[in-house]
Amino acid sequence: MQGLSIRTGVDLVELAAFQGAVQRGGDAFLHRLFHPSELAGASIERLAGIFAAKEAAFKALALPKGDWHVLEVRHDQAGKPFIVFASEYDASRIVSVDVSISHSGGYVVASVVALVRG
Repeated sequence: MQGLSIRTGVDLVELAAFQGAVQRGGDAFLHRLFHPSELAGASIERLAGIFAAKEAAFKALALPKGDWHVLEVRHDQAGKPFIVFASEYDASRIVSVDVSISHSGGYVVASVVALVRG
């Protein structure tokens, strides 16, 4: 039987730099990084938080960067973020994932803690 391991990832986003990247990259940039449900009605602060959560998840789960749509950050009714994996991604080794996003001043930080088999 394979053991379980706890994996963590953290990412910090400077809002001004993120907003500049969005302005330079436009819609193509946004659609490359975000699922349509993540974009729907989202402020720049919320998008920065989603981006930070995705980066933290990529670090925690050792996912290859570039396939931004392999996971989607959603929020429950109370506003707590959670991750949903795309159907083509084999998430069978992932037992659980916990996500936290926080905003303060001109920064957004996200952390991901995952329990993973093997």
